[in-house]
Amino acid sequence: MKINDELINHLNKKFTENDSNKLAMNIVGRVELQELAVNRDLIRNFDFCFSNELDVAPEATAQQKVGVCWMFAAYNLLRYITQKKINVKSFEYSGPYLMFWDKFEKANYFLEKMIQFKDTEYDERTLRQFLDNPIPDGGDWYMFVNLVKKYGVMPASVMQHTSYSKDSTKHNEVIASKLRQYASIIRNMSKDGKSISEIEAERLKFTEEIYKILVISFGTPPTKFDWSYRDEDKKFFREKDITPHQFFDKYVGIELDDYICIWNCPMVDTPYNNVYSVAHTRKMVGGEKHLALNLPFDEFKKFALEKLQNSEPCLFSCDVGKDSLRKEGLLLKGIFNYDLIFQTDFGVDRETRLEMGDTHLTHCMLIVGVDVDGDKPIKWKVENSWGIESGKKGYFIMSDDWFNDNVYQLVVPKKYLSAEQLEMLNQEVVTLPLWHPMF
Repeated sequence: MKINDELINHLNKKFTENDSNKLAMNIVGRVELQELAVNRDLIRNFDFCFSNELDVAPEATAQQKVGVCWMFAAYNLLRYITQKKINVKSFEYSGPYLMFWDKFEKANYFLEKMIQFKDTEYDERTLRQFLDNPIPDGGDWYMFVNLVKKYGVMPASVMQHTSYSKDSTKHNEVIASKLRQYASIIRNMSKDGKSISEIEAERLKFTEEIYKILVISFGTPPTKFDWSYRDEDKKFFREKDITPHQFFDKYVGIELDDYICIWNCPMVDTPYNNVYSVAHTRKMVGGEKHLALNLPFDEFKKFALEKLQNSEPCLFSCDVGKDSLRKEGLLLKGIFNYDLIFQTDFGVDRETRLEMGDTHLTHCMLIVGVDVDGDKPIKWKVENSWGIESGKKGYFIMSDDWFNDNVYQLVVPKKYLSAEQLEMLNQEVVTLPLWHPMF
């Protein structure tokens, strides 16, 4: 269909025939759309009280202006364990410490891929994915596990925030430009017939430069540190010359490999009861790759409820931008009446939204409470990592129907899986492309 004057005149006539259209136009032109669309009646139906609630820290952590929700959500899982071990109300792990190593590992992984794709055409899709975003902030549970197993953890007081760890935008741009420069050199060396050993020798120089840039930006990560705390009984404790690995073993002490990602992805290319990975997502040379067992929604969702009823928090990934009122900390289906304002239905099912690119896994958080009426969840308490200005000191309410619409991944211990589901983990892994919506 070609747009012409006849069509435009027809559309204008149809619009002006309905006075509701003109009223909506006048209002939308003067009031911010999201504020105008808020469903006030829905908000009144949700109070911040839960039948099952974990004893968590009084205030949520803040990932600052850096896209490392995956790291902070996993840290929040660890800090819950640590708080119970040492009998304190609040504790926080160092984001900058693992962010340093995450950036360093991702830069090294990028260089590895550039050598792998050194003779690939520039417009090849996988290569373009790397070149478009050489050192992303984003990550997943397995990236966190790889980092902790290799580098350990430390309290926030030991390695504190810098400009980079508060806002990664400009720093990432600088390092990305440098990495693209290295990629060009690698490709030119290959064209000139240089050997892999010659390319690797040059790569070492690149790695030295990246390390220098990161130390300038973050400071040098400690290999040993001193730390002290006072517990709720006012007892004082001190650690001297403890390493990050020793700290994890003593103050967390869980087996990270006992956890598995569970998906609910109803797409045609991801049949249920199969194990999936996403290509090129290790982000660490030699690291464990992303793995997920895809299950029907009823089986998927029950893990979250079972964990909370066993007084265990549940790590999850979702599309946080949908039906989300950030300041009030509300994740409620139908919280915005866009249907009413624009007089059209926006409802689309999970499968269609994934396939059409209308939803993605955009954020990781921790479920720390649930309100159950009989055996039916009504709402969930969520620990976010956007600081105390959002929600109730950083904690959110997630309605159960929002969970049904927007939660796509859970991280759970394998002990929660049935014998049949555990057997599924032994299947051959199906590898999805890097641009798949579940990553």
